[in-house]
Amino acid sequence: MNARRFWILAIITCLFIGLLVFQTSRYAALKSNVISLQRMEMDLIKTGKELDANIAKLVSLERIEKAALKNGMQIAAPEQRIIITDIQAGNKQEASTNGIP
Repeated sequence: MNARRFWILAIITCLFIGLLVFQTSRYAALKSNVISLQRMEMDLIKTGKELDANIAKLVSLERIEKAALKNGMQIAAPEQRIIITDIQAGNKQEASTNGIP
């Protein structure tokens, strides 16, 4: 009877240790995944901040005008502008064309 109890206790102990090792390995894998996701989150936040800064630079009308002039565009003369009137809203919008009076 003592030998039987010993083997049952030994089997239960082995199962317990095996499950403990399995759980520990799962915990380590999850921890590495969390660290990887945190790094990815920090990279995305950094990229988002850089994009916000680039958008702020590109919104500047002076920068847009300088870039347009640098690329060979010209400011439309008054005779090159067409005024479009929205009849329903009564708003006037100005559109410029290149060389079309």
